[in-house]
Amino acid sequence: MKNIKRQLSILAIGIIISILTFGCDSKKEEVLIAPTISGFSVPAKVVGDSSFALTSPTSNSAGAFTYTSSNTAVATIAGNMVTIVGAGTTIIKATQAANGSYTSGETTANFVVSIAIVGLPAGLRYLYVSPTGKDVNSGAIDKPFLTVNKAAEVAIAGDVVIIKSGTYLPTSKITPVNSGTANNPIIYFSEVKNEAIIDGSNSTNGTSADRRGLFDINGKSWIVVDGLKVINAKFWGIFASGSSNITAKNCKTYNTGASGIVMANSSNISVLYNNVEMACMLNDKSISTGECISLASVTGFEVAYNTVSNRMTDPNNGGEGIDAKNACSNGTIHHNTVYDLKRVGIYVDAYQKDISNIDVYANKVYNTGGGITIASEEGGIVSSIKVHDNLVYDIGTIGIRLAGYLNNGPVQNVDIYQNTIYHCGFAGNWENCGLLIEASNAANLGFNIRNNVISGCPIQIKSNSSQNFPVTIDNNLFFGAIGSFSAQTTITNTINLDPLFENVATLDFRLKAGSPAIDEAAGTPLAVKDFNDYTRDSKPDLGAFEYH
Repeated sequence: MKNIKRQLSILAIGIIISILTFGCDSKKEEVLIAPTISGFSVPAKVVGDSSFALTSPTSNSAGAFTYTSSNTAVATIAGNMVTIVGAGTTIIKATQAANGSYTSGETTANFVVSIAIVGLPAGLRYLYVSPTGKDVNSGAIDKPFLTVNKAAEVAIAGDVVIIKSGTYLPTSKITPVNSGTANNPIIYFSEVKNEAIIDGSNSTNGTSADRRGLFDINGKSWIVVDGLKVINAKFWGIFASGSSNITAKNCKTYNTGASGIVMANSSNISVLYNNVEMACMLNDKSISTGECISLASVTGFEVAYNTVSNRMTDPNNGGEGIDAKNACSNGTIHHNTVYDLKRVGIYVDAYQKDISNIDVYANKVYNTGGGITIASEEGGIVSSIKVHDNLVYDIGTIGIRLAGYLNNGPVQNVDIYQNTIYHCGFAGNWENCGLLIEASNAANLGFNIRNNVISGCPIQIKSNSSQNFPVTIDNNLFFGAIGSFSAQTTITNTINLDPLFENVATLDFRLKAGSPAIDEAAGTPLAVKDFNDYTRDSKPDLGAFEYH
């Protein structure tokens, strides 16, 4: 009997173990595996560096990654593109979505943004300016000048003027007396970027005969202004006229009465990596203050990688973002970011002269009174203008406009292609479209609208019904209502489908897999690179972003 009981006990234990083992095996089959994520890092940058793409971490899961920044005062993220806002540290979190047998996962990396302290430019002689200096000094490193004005009087070709950190309060404009040469330019250099502050609070007011800049270059050549911060100028901030081979780069202008940076009647001009904020703030409606960055009758120019912002009031007759006007020719306006302005973001206007051969590309314009406008206000001829690979969104009026207002001068041979326009024209009046072909001068010709993506506007595109010249609108994606057109307008190969942006909520306008815009670009011209400088493939996409 004891043996039977013992055998029964062993049998019962075996059954229980089998049940428990089966239960454990069932649960094991249901457990998802956490992904192994590694290799995520973000290189350190300095304030003023361009936006850049994050490199995805390594993972054994195929789940998609999304990214966030813990400190948006340092950096913001749209999709995988990081935009630098200011100095400091932020934590970039990479979150991987669950996929297959893998759970979601995440990893982080510190991203450090510092203020640039760069090496000194090469020069034949170094002159120093310091808030503790004296203008009777020699300008040597141990005997610096007190004012930038003094340095501008004595600097000659090959000199580098090193301006120490601090605030300088000139009572008169800073006027370089001498020119540099191609091999030996004169360089005015902030030792620490934007920490040499030229404050115009104590300068005299401009007059109608002399509305020049706080830093004023007149009839000179081969001069570089690098890294200065110009604030409270009574009229223009940095100004050059009748000059050649002038560069303004890495500068910041703030609260200027008129334009932050102006280049006029000059040639071979570069305006690069500047930050122009609160320009054209003079409180006088009778005065034309120009534009935040203004080029007037300049031959050969590059305006690139600048940020223009913060003019949501309109105290005078001026204040557009970036303007090339009058007899400007042979120039590029690219990779600029323009936002939070009462008036148009980027403006190309012949005015009373002829403007030609200007390429406007890879700019981001949002929350401005208008996006990008091509015009001839007073009868000059506009010709050979290309507008492509731009991102224009959240504009109350028109995203891109071929204007026909005021004297409605001739506009000829304009190509608008591979732009992305979203959520424009929502202010509620007749300026309610993403792209407006308004120009109606009888001499107009060569309007080519091709391979764009326009979505989310009350009207995606429309034209002036009185136009009596041919307009080609071909191979575009218009998602939403389309307006009316003149009888001379030819509209072909339109796609009216959702473009499938990655994530409009986070302002990520790249194309998702399966977008109807992928591989659909055709005709000429076609862009070689997209908004993010990604090389387009042999079957390029519609809009500003090449899918990859």
